[in-house]
Amino acid sequence: MTQKHAILFVDDEPNILQGLRRMLRPMRDKWDMHFAGSGQEALEIMSKTAMDAVVSDMRMPGMDGPELLGRIMREYPDTVRFALSGYSDQEMVGRSIQPTHQYLTKPCEEKKLVQALEQAMRARDFISNKVLLNKIARIEHLPMLPRAYTRITEELGKDDPSPKLIGEIISEDIGLTTNILKLVNSAYFGLARPIVTPHQATIVLGVNVIRSVIFSLHLFKSFDTTGEKNFSLTRLWEHCLRTASIARCIAKVEGLGKEEADNAYVSALVHDVGKLLMNAHCAEEYEAVFTEVRANNRRVADVEAEMLGLTHAQVGAYLLGLWGLPSEVVNAVALHHTGDTGQVDFGIADVAYFANLLDHDLFVFNAHYARPQASPDRLATIGGPDRLMRWRGEAAALGIGQDGA
Repeated sequence: MTQKHAILFVDDEPNILQGLRRMLRPMRDKWDMHFAGSGQEALEIMSKTAMDAVVSDMRMPGMDGPELLGRIMREYPDTVRFALSGYSDQEMVGRSIQPTHQYLTKPCEEKKLVQALEQAMRARDFISNKVLLNKIARIEHLPMLPRAYTRITEELGKDDPSPKLIGEIISEDIGLTTNILKLVNSAYFGLARPIVTPHQATIVLGVNVIRSVIFSLHLFKSFDTTGEKNFSLTRLWEHCLRTASIARCIAKVEGLGKEEADNAYVSALVHDVGKLLMNAHCAEEYEAVFTEVRANNRRVADVEAEMLGLTHAQVGAYLLGLWGLPSEVVNAVALHHTGDTGQVDFGIADVAYFANLLDHDLFVFNAHYARPQASPDRLATIGGPDRLMRWRGEAAALGIGQDGA
């Protein structure tokens, strides 16, 4: 029998807790649920029972939500932390940015709450090495989600999100605006006409792509100060951009719908985020990995699995799952080095896998790295090598190269 996940809900309003009990009753077979009426009671429960996740209200007397989540962050770093906040809690949100993995808006629908918690639990399951999990789970060592990303995510949660408002959110950050316009007007997107405003960029590319670009720009900027001891951040960023462009190309060739095409692009753009995390916070372990990779011309993922018991694909999926990216994206990142996924139908994970492979084949020339080869099982999923060669031809014609030009 699968072990239940232990989840703690914290709110000082008894009616809210009672409502949660009723609403989540169908989850009793999957979750071991606990309820606390204060921050202090929550900590007392956690001192006796290990929790996989905590969902806390923000405004509580005595120990409020931000203080409670901060304590949990320091004392129980591998517990996933959710904040329940209303629209009037902006000051609270500001205080809770650091210790919170995800925000949920009150009142929260059952479906949304269940989906968020289940995805976070799947994300934790990606990390089997608990020593490394303890290192990378400490959110004070992770880059905080940019406020623009959080606000755009909130807007996307509405029934009719406004591209105009999203453009205005981006425009409030001059640096972000400059970087987005520079990127969307580069060869990586291959647009027919120049984009001059964030509003235009949002309409042309779509809000999900814009959100992922903000996310990626922020992540690479956050890790820019950690040094480039094991690999070049600039080259990794260019590889991710090219891979995303190739994924977009494959999606177009295959006639994927907009949502699938967007998710394929996002998956490819963030597929190597796990390398950033491991390089920054497991430096000694990762240095040993790259020493072996270069000495014996091996694949990074193979050596990671051998020496660490996990790969950057799993670590990346863990981070993205905690932060609530679409499950299709998280799954594609987790599988982008997996030879046999057990899946029969062609999907987004295959686009990301082959886009990464094609970029290594076409554009990445590093004598110290073994070039990845398509696994027979993944080739079988797409119908054989002829389909891959067609994608290769389309990708080669994109006009993007080693320097990103």
